[in-house]
Amino acid sequence: MRYAVLFTLALPILQAHAAGQQGLDYNLVRLDAAATAEVRNDQMRVQLVVEHTARDAAALPDLVNADMRWALDLAKRHSAVRAQTGEYSTQPEYTSTRIVGWRALQELVLEGEDFGAVSALVSALQEKLQVRGMQFLPTRATRLKAEADLTRDAIKAFSDRATLISEAMGAKGYEVVDVSVGSAPEQVMYRRAPQMMMSVAADAAAAPPVAVEGGTATITVNVNGQIQLR
Repeated sequence: MRYAVLFTLALPILQAHAAGQQGLDYNLVRLDAAATAEVRNDQMRVQLVVEHTARDAAALPDLVNADMRWALDLAKRHSAVRAQTGEYSTQPEYTSTRIVGWRALQELVLEGEDFGAVSALVSALQEKLQVRGMQFLPTRATRLKAEADLTRDAIKAFSDRATLISEAMGAKGYEVVDVSVGSAPEQVMYRRAPQMMMSVAADAAAAPPVAVEGGTATITVNVNGQIQLR
């Protein structure tokens, strides 16, 4: 896991005050530091949908439910893969301004750390479902461990930088006025599924699972605060 430490510094705010004033409104320096690491994406997430059309909207729930029940029953046979249903939507289909039919969709999301098991299940599910997207991301355990390591690095960087600034400006020392520590929010982005995985049902049954590579994700912990030079 590779680490990098970044710094930004705001120039000190030096305000003139009457002699003897000892408040926290002078000799202030705003300081920011960040530590960044590349971690392995060890979780795979795939978004699939059941989709049906019919002239009568009332016929769609049974059609969608039948395929989703089939998909969930199949997913239960793969203990290494977690499955959950998502959004259900129905929308009209038009010719000019006249409704000629209805379309219903329901989402199924698969997650797992065994990429081979997830890919195999996806290939089987394409008999009745369509793949809409694929994402690779760190598991919660991987992210928390990386953030713990980065927090220590970022806080040390903040402290080292504060000491450097204090010495460079001829101060005897400094006090931390306020400080906050936080990580950048995770950005969830779905990739378009590989063309092979988007194959029609007739071909999907015979096709082997698609080879995938999760790559890495960038995790950053930020420390920012304010010190007072003494």
